[in-house]
Amino acid sequence: MTRDEREALSQRVCNFYCDASNKSVKTTVNYFVKQNISRRTVYYILNKFLKYGIVNDRPRSGRPVKLSDKVLNNVVKSVNNRTGVSQRKIARRFNVHQSTISRNLRRRTSICIRKRRSAPKMNSKDQEKRAKKNCGKLYRLLLRGDDLILDDEKYFTLSGNNVSGNRYFYSTNPTTTPADIKFQKKRKFEPKIMIWMAMSSKGVSSVYVHKSKQGIRQETYLKECINKRLLPFIEQHHQGGNYLFWPDLTSAHYSKSVQERLNEKNVPFVTREDNPPNVPQARPIETVWSVLERKVYENNWEAKSLDSLARRIKQKSKELDLKMLQSMIEGVRKKLREMWREGIYSVL
Repeated sequence: MTRDEREALSQRVCNFYCDASNKSVKTTVNYFVKQNISRRTVYYILNKFLKYGIVNDRPRSGRPVKLSDKVLNNVVKSVNNRTGVSQRKIARRFNVHQSTISRNLRRRTSICIRKRRSAPKMNSKDQEKRAKKNCGKLYRLLLRGDDLILDDEKYFTLSGNNVSGNRYFYSTNPTTTPADIKFQKKRKFEPKIMIWMAMSSKGVSSVYVHKSKQGIRQETYLKECINKRLLPFIEQHHQGGNYLFWPDLTSAHYSKSVQERLNEKNVPFVTREDNPPNVPQARPIETVWSVLERKVYENNWEAKSLDSLARRIKQKSKELDLKMLQSMIEGVRKKLREMWREGIYSVL
């Protein structure tokens, strides 16, 4: 019999004793015995009612808590909104076991351990303030209904060890698993190539593969990225002119020759002064890189050479879902508005 059932029976017995039996113990006992309820149980309920005047069970005293409410409040203050906290050190301070601290925080408070999320780090408060202000400027520019065009660069290596899908393996017996499956083998200085790409809601541009160990210089960016890829992409998909080019803040992207070429072709772009710095959370091309990376290295694919890696990247870039790109671009204006009003970390 559960506690609720026991208390319900006690209520029935006491009500019958007071109302129906004219407060006769014998009549009450005989009535409930006929209902297959133990005589001893009925006597126990009546004795408790006559002695203490209560029907339900009294609160159990139980085992005393190791941490009083006052001590527990001190523990909460020492861990709330803090990182680098050790429960073992707190337990030694209050002379209890670590499991006691963990159990009391979990059961008696609203404190719970949360994982810190990755976010871009601003160099100063001024940079954060400028990023927030420029998000508002860019948001107001997009109120005209312009379609965004973004470009960016990313390094790709021969193996995709940093792709989350390749970090784990299935095995019934790991001792018999081949070494190339069990271990992620990394070279000390793995060859890599830089990939440039532009995107909009209409799709992605052709990919530029930069095999030099140095970054893209302004001459290369102007010739290979702007003239050969970005401008043809705009002419093919954005002939109406209702678009806005949002470049990265790399120095090559805002060189004098590049800006002159964009102005010559009447390409509207976000000026360097109005470009919010270090806000990858608002640039959907960062997410596109992650999607492309998963496609390139799916099924633990590994390139034998940089040429095969470049061919693979070009092939997989053509398989990007157009609806996904459209939904990403459509969400940029909402993100910029929230970052402008609530802070740059509000969309993370």
